Amino acid sequence: MAWQTDALAALDRLAETGLDADPRLADRYRERRADRRFQSQSLPTERPTGDAPDHVVVVVVDALRADAVEKTPAESADDSRSGAAADSESDSLGAPTPFLDSLVGGTAIAPATWTVPSVTSMLTGQYPHNHGAVRRTDDFEDSVADVIGLPPTSDETGVAGRFAGAGYDTYAGFGMLVPFLALSGRFSTHRLREDASADRVLADHLPWLEPRRDRRTLSYLHLADLHEPVAPPADYWEAHDVDASIPGIREWRYEAVTETTPAAERYREHRRRLYRAAVEYVDNRLAAYHRRISDLLSGDVALVVVGDHGEGFWERADHAARRFADSRPAYCVGHGGAPYEVLTRVPLRVSGLDASATFEAERSSSDQTPVSLVDVAPTLADAAGLDRDPEADQEADGDSLLSGVPEDRTVLVESARYGYEKKAAYARGYKLIASRGDDYAEGFSVPDGESVELPPDVESNLRDALPAFPGESDSRTSPRRENEDSPSRSVERRLADLGYR
Repeated sequence: MAWQTDALAALDRLAETGLDADPRLADRYRERRADRRFQSQSLPTERPTGDAPDHVVVVVVDALRADAVEKTPAESADDSRSGAAADSESDSLGAPTPFLDSLVGGTAIAPATWTVPSVTSMLTGQYPHNHGAVRRTDDFEDSVADVIGLPPTSDETGVAGRFAGAGYDTYAGFGMLVPFLALSGRFSTHRLREDASADRVLADHLPWLEPRRDRRTLSYLHLADLHEPVAPPADYWEAHDVDASIPGIREWRYEAVTETTPAAERYREHRRRLYRAAVEYVDNRLAAYHRRISDLLSGDVALVVVGDHGEGFWERADHAARRFADSRPAYCVGHGGAPYEVLTRVPLRVSGLDASATFEAERSSSDQTPVSLVDVAPTLADAAGLDRDPEADQEADGDSLLSGVPEDRTVLVESARYGYEKKAAYARGYKLIASRGDDYAEGFSVPDGESVELPPDVESNLRDALPAFPGESDSRTSPRRENEDSPSRSVERRLADLGYR
């Protein structure tokens, strides 16, 4: 009834006013609210096949870029350049990752350069312009306000809802707030542990999983160790010789990013070392976690490990400063900006899913057919034997990696967080980046990210593939409705603390 809905909304507002007093209380409140939202949904009813995996675990390592795990030949060619002077994408951030190296897989293109649209695309199989979790304007001043506002969440069912409707218990554990806000209400159980280490997020999952070892489960775990503030255990700092006394080393310092001074170079070098240290820590924790769940579940587990986007370390700072407006300013620093390879190319590794043929084809294809994170949802649905979502608004944009992706496909990136909207389209070993507000379009070869003149037929196809910019004729990118939720003051402050400013 209407009065009950109004009463619940009033209680939510009353509870929200006291959340700043105890962050742990705030997390528990948000968890319960997300659980209630899931319980109120009407889920599609589907039946998994007999050979469907009993347990599926998807681990997203926030800000894990591809060359943190493995180097491509182009990236390996020149690691001698550093700092703002190295206006290229060749300064690899590889760290020891024996566990991730042991898994099947390769690289994938993130559909956005920041978390909210990217993880929504991963779980819906749709690009941001289709699932709707995108910014609503392309005005520079409005984009500054959008930094805290966050796009509305998508109302698409997504693969988690489909698995729940097929009888799977579902769980999501988050080490930071932003992905929780994007995916809240999609799982039967939510756990939010802000600023928690990988150890904590992974350990929290085991007590939920243990009593369900004889059931079917789908779990989503979002690790925040590579997102600022970066703070792996002390022995990893020491192993990578990171100077913890450098001011601001755990967070991003955006000032004068295109200038080179001895102090700036020292900060940049140790910021890279800290990132490598955190990558090695996460890899070690994932190895231990995988051993635990394999023993617990008698090896019957399908594991997917991905990055939701990459991270910039000044590789294209000069290029970005000359071509793109940025409200911070932070030119190729952090994430959320222009779709350079260091932000769009992420690892995608799997165990217990036979997708090896797709990745081998990707590596050997002369056209470098790209895999995308929008392929994750169709792949999981295919593994469980689920047909297309009968209640979805449209077919998934992605393809199942179990059956292979089309060689002639075009892969998209969109929904930049900062400045004007910036989009990219990939096909046949090339990429086009375009920004209407910055009056910019340029072609690149991939994965090396070198500026090139695109073949005319490729350029035409890539331009045609670009989705509408905000404000153009696309109902999904219409202005925000008056009754759409906006973050509370406590959420806004927390987002600012996390660097979304």
